[in-house]
Amino acid sequence: MTRTTPVRALLIAALAAATLVGTVTSANAESAQPANGDAYVANPNDPGLIELYSAPEPGQMGPMNWDGAIGSWAPGSFESRHWDDNDYTEVRFVGCVVDQGGGKSAGVKLWQAIPFSLDKDMGTQTYYNCFTGPSASTLAWWNVHYEDGDQRYFTIPQINGSTTIRATMSVKKVYVDTTLAD
Repeated sequence: MTRTTPVRALLIAALAAATLVGTVTSANAESAQPANGDAYVANPNDPGLIELYSAPEPGQMGPMNWDGAIGSWAPGSFESRHWDDNDYTEVRFVGCVVDQGGGKSAGVKLWQAIPFSLDKDMGTQTYYNCFTGPSASTLAWWNVHYEDGDQRYFTIPQINGSTTIRATMSVKKVYVDTTLAD
């Protein structure tokens, strides 16, 4: 018999004893409530309670119209948030500025996100008027449909006609609208 066998047997016995002597704890919903009352079980009938979904309900589309802003985008450096759409899209910029040398134009390219494939380029529109003042706006629209994708986003591949300019662009307000009716 080797010297390690008694040591190994002793360690196994100690582990078994510690396991058997340990206490068993149980939990229930009442014991999980904090003593200070900061948290409570929500009542679905509470006024003002809304359900939040990480994805649309089955058979429903997710948010389509949204607004936001752009801060310090260089050509091709970022993409907008994605939104659900597969036909008509309007993108309006209000109050465009370029940080170096002034702004004259921006190319805005719309993309259709295609899962597990390359995204589809839906074309570029050039925005001019939004550079003429803090409340001046430019609206462009795309009425194109591609199969296999229902999410869209935009990029800004050009500022003042250049894809390599070192300047960045900001937009005070961006509006995305997916309804042709308005």
